[in-house]
Formats: sequence, C-alpha cells, structure tokens
Amino acid sequence: MATLRISTERCKSCGYCILACPSKALRLSGQLNKEGYDYVANDESKCTKCGICYTVCPDNVFEILE
Repeated sequence: MATLRISTERCKSCGYCILACPSKALRLSGQLNKEGYDYVANDESKCTKCGICYTVCPDNVFEILE
C-alpha cells in the first residue's frame, strides 16, 4: 500500500496542494515549521495517493512511497 510522506520543513504554505486535492485530504496543520510557515497535513482516511499534490507542489514537499 502506498504512503504519502510530507516534508514539513520544505512547506511554505502556498496552498496549491490544498486547492488541487480532489479528495480534500490536505489542510494546514495549525503548526509552524522552522521557517515560520504553517505546513500542510494529510488526512490519511481521505487520501487516495493520487499524486496531484506531488505534481503541483513547487517545493517538493510530497513523496509517494510504494
């Protein structure tokens, strides 16, 4: 089963992934990374591992592991 890994330290809160996610599994976490950005979090129960977040992210925050 595939898993989605999020590099919270790379996230800059742009929100592209949140807007693009068809299953609405992504949201801002409400916590800040070392750079002071509210990083993205994933709801595993909604995530289908479709890879759209990986595709739209300009900061290489996402990895889909098989």
